[in-house]
Amino acid sequence: MILLCAAAIMAFGASAQMSLVKDLAKKAASNNVMELAEVLEGIEPAFTNPESANDVLTWYTAGKAAFGLFDEMYKISLLQPDAADPEMMSAAVLSGYEFFLKALPLDSVPELNKDGSLKLNKDGSKKVKTKYSKEIIGSLTSHMNDIVNVGNACLEKEKYDLSAAAYGYFADMAASTFAKSNGLEYADSTIAEIRFLQGYSMYNTQNFDGAYENCAKAYKMGYRNNNITGYLTSALANVVQVMLDNKEYDKAMSFIDNAISSEPDNAVLYDIKGFTAELKDGVDAALPLYQKAMEVDPTYANGYADAARCYVQKAQDIVDQNPNASNPELLPKIQPLYDLAIPLLEKAIALNPDVPNAKTLLDNIRYWLVDIMGLQQYAAPGN
Repeated sequence: MILLCAAAIMAFGASAQMSLVKDLAKKAASNNVMELAEVLEGIEPAFTNPESANDVLTWYTAGKAAFGLFDEMYKISLLQPDAADPEMMSAAVLSGYEFFLKALPLDSVPELNKDGSLKLNKDGSKKVKTKYSKEIIGSLTSHMNDIVNVGNACLEKEKYDLSAAAYGYFADMAASTFAKSNGLEYADSTIAEIRFLQGYSMYNTQNFDGAYENCAKAYKMGYRNNNITGYLTSALANVVQVMLDNKEYDKAMSFIDNAISSEPDNAVLYDIKGFTAELKDGVDAALPLYQKAMEVDPTYANGYADAARCYVQKAQDIVDQNPNASNPELLPKIQPLYDLAIPLLEKAIALNPDVPNAKTLLDNIRYWLVDIMGLQQYAAPGN
């Protein structure tokens, strides 16, 4: 009896939710801003009820009300700019997109014969038709420019989470079959710029995975503006750092190699790969990668500094492995390594006086060679 009562209550709850949705669906066609806002507020419980959450009418009603609310507020903004609520308009158009995308896969209505039985396809499956899809797709495509304008407005106000969402929605729709079937074709350069702006917005929310993914998409489409390489490599470095913190060295290497396949002339990528190799297998594995960074970009100061650091580390390893050796005994083994490191450090500092640790390393080397070993030929110029 208890189970039967519980089942009856659940059925009543679901029935009540669908009844509420049907009532709200009638108001969703309103031109009144307050009524449309009431629809969006009132329909929220239906999003989590198991039956209503799987019914296309729920999401169709919500999407229709959200886009309707945006349209009415937009009309008001044209007549009374001071009365416009940009944040509410942004929320409305983005919500409309999300609701309609949830509605589309649910929009299938079984076709019936005159006697009420199901119509079947030749393979025995149910024949279905859509009820709302044409209207949904029309509304989505007609609001594409509104969505990208929302992205621009949010970006200007540094609301990066909203601008990232808006740019992503636009780019995804622009690539969709339903946009193309409705005659909407956008140049690759336009889509590339939008993907960059999406990645840039994500970078500013510290979503480095998303930033790298979308900047990489833009780069592959030929976008080269707004320091995209800087954002791309910085985002990649942050993503790789998480992998390195988790000691996922092979995963990091694969990730970097994939990036290098798209940007074979990016010295920073070889430098990051060198750092990863150094953590994984030591300086001998890293050194060729730092040298590759110098080869790819002879003006990249960090490549010289990191290669020099490897030679200094190899010298330090000799010291550590020979704890009882005197400085004169160490000199023949260490001096050749310092001879390789010094010009690299000098070059790094000439290219970028602020390159990390380069001056400290050079000073330490000269102190040992000059002050301790008395080799005045290694003294800094002017000393």
